Amino acid sequence: MRDVTWGILLIALSVTAMIAYFWALFLSPSDVKLGKFTISEWAIIIPVLIFVYLFLFVVAWIGWAMATTPPELPALEGGKSDKRG
Repeated sequence: MRDVTWGILLIALSVTAMIAYFWALFLSPSDVKLGKFTISEWAIIIPVLIFVYLFLFVVAWIGWAMATTPPELPALEGGKSDKRG
């Protein structure tokens, strides 16, 4: 697929998701329950859960990078280089 086609597809999916989210948050019937929450409550819970998990994933990734990065080599005394010859 060409970039233009992908771009149009992304725009269409984004606008569709925005409309669906607006409906779920503001216009959905309040008497319909999915499990123990209404559609509007799920519209708040799911994005918050995703953002919290993404934040914690980034924190875990930083921790993993810090834990697995080897320590720096000690600097040579006097700032002299180790060039020989």
